Amino acid sequence: MNKKITYSFLLKPETNKNGHNPVYLRAFQSGKKIEIATSIALCEQDWSLRYQRVKKRNKLHERYNTILDAYDKKALKLIVNNFVNDEAPLTLRQFKDHITSAGQAEGSFTDYILSYLNDNKPRLRLESWWSYKSQITKLLKFKKKVLFVDITEKFINDYHHYMIHELGNNENTASKSLRSLRTFVNISLRYGFIKNNPFKFIIIKKVDGKRDFLTSEELNKLSQAYFHGKITNSLEKEILRYFLFSCYTGLRYSDLKDLKMSSIENKIIKVRMHKTGYLISVPLSQKALQLLPTKSAIDSQPVFRVYCNKVTNRVLKAVSKEYDIQKKVTCHVARHTFATVSITLGIPIEVVSKLLGHTNLKTTQVYAKIVDSVKEREMEKWNSL
Repeated sequence: MNKKITYSFLLKPETNKNGHNPVYLRAFQSGKKIEIATSIALCEQDWSLRYQRVKKRNKLHERYNTILDAYDKKALKLIVNNFVNDEAPLTLRQFKDHITSAGQAEGSFTDYILSYLNDNKPRLRLESWWSYKSQITKLLKFKKKVLFVDITEKFINDYHHYMIHELGNNENTASKSLRSLRTFVNISLRYGFIKNNPFKFIIIKKVDGKRDFLTSEELNKLSQAYFHGKITNSLEKEILRYFLFSCYTGLRYSDLKDLKMSSIENKIIKVRMHKTGYLISVPLSQKALQLLPTKSAIDSQPVFRVYCNKVTNRVLKAVSKEYDIQKKVTCHVARHTFATVSITLGIPIEVVSKLLGHTNLKTTQVYAKIVDSVKEREMEKWNSL
């Protein structure tokens, strides 16, 4: 179906109270139309249907045609920019909002972004869509009504201060929110609702945060509890099963949820990562294989029944406490555990990077920095000099 917007100017047959016919811009998309009133109204004989402009016989033709040219230029620029940036096609509502500049300055920034997110939901990953929605909710806690005119450098700095000192966010959490806000501002800039970039002189910090992970000993403690039948609660056993599988493979929570039996062939997982779209191939260790269901499982069937993050993390907290693991164990700790234990075992960091699906080796090197045992092992080599 053609999603392209086309438009033209027309003279409405209905006259206004002065007996003049108003000029409208009419836009079409996929069989639907929307009309935008201009400020122009004139006699029918003063309108050129062929050229869609006001005839010279009208004494205000130069002024009127300049207005129509401005509408034309604005509409064409919007459509071309949308095409060049290879974005989802504009909706008629977005087109009208931009042409009329509805919402510019005095309009609602948050309402516009929420509308944009809803219109573009099909082209966004569901996790990204929900994340953006939650960022809008968070922004509205800071200010109940956020207008386009509010988005200034001072507003951004005040919002950052609010997140750190009022909400108690750490620097990385606050930075993530600012990056989302910057994305929303860029959308508004692109469609002309904000004229100047308020992020021009804003530096968004990125701090290496604390990454909790299980040591080899802690991982073995949970592994033995599972395989030796010490975990009797069915929910705890089910959740620990896919947590351990993630520890042995490095799969993210989102990839565990989507993992099907058909993705496993010849003891190798081949899956396109949900977050990055990166195709990974992970050979399965013996312990990972023991956590898989029987061969009779249907290919289209999920490998695990993965519970929501809240339930998963609550159960992991209880199990880790029971086995005296003094760390905040969450589902994502499994991925960190895979990375750090792999490096501890001496697996080259380049291989670990590929197994994790990292597109940049620097991302993986963070784990090498936090594994002290590796440093100690490597420094022992000096003793043989």
